[in-house]
Amino acid sequence: MKLDITSFTGEVPWLDSHLLEDTQAEAAIDCRLTNGSLRAYYAPADEQALNATPQSIYLYRNEGSRYWFDWTTDVDVIRSPVADDPNNRVYYTGTVKGPRYTDNGLALSGGSDYPVNDHQLGLPEPDVAPVVTLSGTPLDDAQDVDAETRFYTYTWVDENGREGPPSLPSGEIVVKPGETVDITLGAGPGAVDLNITHYRIYTSTQIGVYQLCTQINNAGTVATDTPVGVTTVVDQTPLDQRGGILKTIGWIAPPNNLQGMVVLPGGVAAGFSGKELMFSEPYHLYAWPAAYRLAVEYDIQSLAVAANSVIIATDGYPYVAFGTEPSAMTLERLDTAHACISKRSMVDMGDMALYASPDGLVRIAGGRAELMTRNIINPEDWRQRFKPQTIHACFHDGRYFGFYGDALDSPDDKGGFIFSPDNGTFTELGTYADACYRDLQDDSLYLAIGNTIKAWDKGAALMPYRWRSKVFQGKPALFSSARIMADSYTDLVFRVFRDEQQILELPVTSDRGFRLPAGRGSRWQFELAGTDTVTAVIVASSMAEL
Repeated sequence: MKLDITSFTGEVPWLDSHLLEDTQAEAAIDCRLTNGSLRAYYAPADEQALNATPQSIYLYRNEGSRYWFDWTTDVDVIRSPVADDPNNRVYYTGTVKGPRYTDNGLALSGGSDYPVNDHQLGLPEPDVAPVVTLSGTPLDDAQDVDAETRFYTYTWVDENGREGPPSLPSGEIVVKPGETVDITLGAGPGAVDLNITHYRIYTSTQIGVYQLCTQINNAGTVATDTPVGVTTVVDQTPLDQRGGILKTIGWIAPPNNLQGMVVLPGGVAAGFSGKELMFSEPYHLYAWPAAYRLAVEYDIQSLAVAANSVIIATDGYPYVAFGTEPSAMTLERLDTAHACISKRSMVDMGDMALYASPDGLVRIAGGRAELMTRNIINPEDWRQRFKPQTIHACFHDGRYFGFYGDALDSPDDKGGFIFSPDNGTFTELGTYADACYRDLQDDSLYLAIGNTIKAWDKGAALMPYRWRSKVFQGKPALFSSARIMADSYTDLVFRVFRDEQQILELPVTSDRGFRLPAGRGSRWQFELAGTDTVTAVIVASSMAEL
């Protein structure tokens, strides 16, 4: 009798061990199973020490240097969609201070715990309407028919020139040629975190729009933008010198509890709050008009982007929002009820997304929802072993890297796994990470293990694996010899289990066959541990069969 294991694959916890295929494993921990052989990963390499254990990390690059941002909350980060942004701005949600943004000036100056500084995302609507009165003297030939009926409004402007939504309009005022308008308005929003420096004044026109007043007199200084704190100015803009049309009507700030920020092609950001899906103005990520919001039936848990669509995982049915313009997005509910029970488990995998449900990992692709692990692990074992409500994950090398448990759990109650949606390979990790981050530029996966960021599979030394075969069950059999085929024999241990008892642990030093302890058994298992690459295990009833 002879057993040949010439290919190594992962675990299928859904099946009892004796029902597995010969190539499948009862346990596959830290096993690199990408080409049929049993190989080891390199150990994670130390990258950066932090001041505390983070829940979120982000690698920020600026002028050839690398800086690690870290937070102790669940933070979602996106880069500025503006091409060649000189400020190298990033935006994020999930901090205790609400949606924020930072740049290469704010984030890197004044300390080493990055980001050092940031600002509130969004600009407020002025809370005081302007008060207007006539001043100046009408021209001698001015007639009532020449008078213009006006309403005034104003907007806050920050140090970067970004402009917020307008105030409520002033009362009506009728202005004849030659007359000017005295304008009194609010002193400013008061929140230094907004970095508002100026305001702009607009007046209504006969065609129903507001135009910029370009000649605002501030105590003798005439300009378009007026410094915050100046509360009384004079509009002396001639009709033919008015500026552009007011574009920021409705450009309100995102709500303080905005979560899950992602960015779509076309420079549109998306996020959620409760049951509402929200979109920003294209390339103006501080503006989140109420008109761009869509409501679903269930609380949203997480978002991912696939092409021009947003995949929406909820605590009920999943949804997909399609469209190229935030004002014309179409919402579709998928038919399969797969609830997302961990926001951090949602991973954008290019043309699809994966997330943790109570029953296993769910894939959303092509407008369909599919339980990817239905033939790998049953829902009861999934909930008990892998604590899906705690899973956080990253996408790397076409695979889903998931980590489960809480930082304070014992080592036996937390861990990780790797799942390949292409071929269904499922292996476990002997490493628990508190946070993970995939960097596209260097195609690396980074893990926060405690207060140290490590680069996955980048260390100098190999990391030991452990691969245990299925249970080979049948009539009592006598296996008396074995042979291990490997690329090298520097670190390789072979173990044999007969009827649930370990009968051999042997360092393997060559490809020569060796004897096993005598005895028959009805249930046989074989285990490999070490770092050498193994291509085959041969077990037989005699040395001649090897």
